[in-house]
Amino acid sequence: MVFLKGVNRHEHNATQGHTLTKENMRKDMEMMKRLNVNAVRHSHYPPDPYWMDLCDEYGLYVIDEANIESHGRYYSLETTLGNDKQWRVPHMERITRMYERDKNHPAVVTWSLGNEAGNGINFYEAYEWLKQKDTRPVQYERAEFDFNTDMIVPQYPSPDWLAAYSKENSERPLIMSEYAHIMGNSLGNFKEYWDVIEGNPKLQGGFIWEWIDQAIDTVKHGKRIMAYGGDFPLEGPVNENFSDNDFCVKGVVTAHRGMTPMAAEVKKVYQYVKTVYSGNNQLAITNSYFFRNLDNVQLTWELLEDGQVVEKGVIAGLTIAPRETANIALPVRTKLQTGKEYFLNLHYQLKDAEPFLEKGYEIAYEQFALNTVKAAPVNVTAKGLVTAVKDGNKITVSGKDFMIVFNAAAGTMQEYTLQKQELLQQGPTPAFWRAPTDNDIGAGFNRNLRMWRNAYSEGKVTDVVTNKNADGSFTVQFKKELLQGDAIQEQVFTIYANGAVKVDNRFTAVKGKYPLLMRLGNDLQLNKQYSNMAWYGRGPGESYWDRKTASLVGVYKQTVQEQYFPYARPQESGNKSDVRWVSFTNAKGKGIQFSFDTGLLNIAALPYSMNDLDPEVNKKQYHSGELTVRDEIYLHIDQQQTGVQGMDSWGAWPLEQYRIPYSDHQYSYWINPLR
Repeated sequence: MVFLKGVNRHEHNATQGHTLTKENMRKDMEMMKRLNVNAVRHSHYPPDPYWMDLCDEYGLYVIDEANIESHGRYYSLETTLGNDKQWRVPHMERITRMYERDKNHPAVVTWSLGNEAGNGINFYEAYEWLKQKDTRPVQYERAEFDFNTDMIVPQYPSPDWLAAYSKENSERPLIMSEYAHIMGNSLGNFKEYWDVIEGNPKLQGGFIWEWIDQAIDTVKHGKRIMAYGGDFPLEGPVNENFSDNDFCVKGVVTAHRGMTPMAAEVKKVYQYVKTVYSGNNQLAITNSYFFRNLDNVQLTWELLEDGQVVEKGVIAGLTIAPRETANIALPVRTKLQTGKEYFLNLHYQLKDAEPFLEKGYEIAYEQFALNTVKAAPVNVTAKGLVTAVKDGNKITVSGKDFMIVFNAAAGTMQEYTLQKQELLQQGPTPAFWRAPTDNDIGAGFNRNLRMWRNAYSEGKVTDVVTNKNADGSFTVQFKKELLQGDAIQEQVFTIYANGAVKVDNRFTAVKGKYPLLMRLGNDLQLNKQYSNMAWYGRGPGESYWDRKTASLVGVYKQTVQEQYFPYARPQESGNKSDVRWVSFTNAKGKGIQFSFDTGLLNIAALPYSMNDLDPEVNKKQYHSGELTVRDEIYLHIDQQQTGVQGMDSWGAWPLEQYRIPYSDHQYSYWINPLR
């Protein structure tokens, strides 16, 4: 038995449609090798013969599939073409031709009768024909549990469903023919799939839907976009009933065969070197390959103190046989100091080049937290006084070189100025909404949770309290009723003489029934000049509650312009999870820092507004290529976001453990000016 860490592959080129060059096919092979993919399902037709040769030469397990799909007739025996004798010849021709063409390719490990074409007498006969001709297994998803599939090959089951199957009496192995529907910002709970697969009998993996974004790189209305269903003809008009819109854009890699944020998660979860840290610098390293040694792999380790490397080393000899485990002690000399946070990073790299992979390429990695620390105390001591002036609904709190303005009527902070330079143009304002992902829309969240989009701005201020505190600080407190009193949001700002501000958020669910909250956080707008971003948290790419396995905790530096990933259709993007602190500075190094207090933060900073990414309730022909960079930075500081989900895009919700419940919540953080 082997695990199939697979993808479904359509033949696609960003400018030539379904016409590929040999260079395209070699690039597919390269990217699959880089991402630890070991298997490919040809969906839903036999591929270019050159691709078959590449699979033989470089080693991919192939599910070869006949060019049969009649999804539109659906699956009952009364309507499906698979059970109609008049369609016997077309079924048999396509299956027999696939077999005769590809039978001598050693990469083929399984024959597939087709895809989503019902079942019946035509498939029964084809199955029997293949079994007489060849010893390799035959599969067919629409056979479900019928006799004419040698394995159970479902589409889009949940991790819990897989676990339940493993406990049943069936002797047939289960390999998902399609799973982890990568549409837009998605691939949540991918780790959960493989925790179940590798931890239970009968489960042998699956094939992600799908390998490549099937978008077309073109220009529309003077803007370069990645076009999808409904965009053609470019000059219009378009018959909206003739497409599934962006349902063709759901790849591990982009249409140009570049990395998506999800690709990093695929590589990490699919990796073949597993490590357990047992304390005292002791590692148990397992080679989960089935047929190869780790003698071409070296381990580079790093010890991080508060995100910075303080010690590192190399273990050159990892001669670990397939499916075996070796125990190794790392020669770490650094003594852990109280109040410092430590992580151990492990990087498994090739000692010599392999096909498509250069010397030093990282094939696997891990990170282990060696301790936990609380938020560091924030320095709030400073000479000088904090003064406050009330003018109608305007509350102005000032110190030696800063000024903060509040709007009592709206219940918001609306300005923070340092040394006569505007840092914050708006916020922090309580927020409960994100620009819906494709999976959010598939689950109906864009409609049935939309009352939360403007819940705070449309809420009713019920209390405003200001207070001069004994330690010299000044407090401004707002209380608002949301959704006709279903919830209460309180926000407390405590301002200190050095300009530091502690922000306390308290959400109370009073009544009403809401299935979940998409976000629980604050929205802010920063002056555009503070576009240099540094943070201590997970990175370097975007990460989410249910998709962060591939993102290591560390200190990273980027620009705000680098934060948005251009999904074909604009949506939520750029989140950084488990953030300890984040700073935004200008060319002179001045700016503002936000740091956690009661719990780690989620941070996103984008050059686009919520209205840019979520212009209306209905999903229409919008493209990231049409977005215009704004003159502000739109910052989100969240306690949490609901997960992005990774099962399907037509109804599935995030796993329950990755949903923000409609219940009471509280979190705090600090704002500090950087002089």
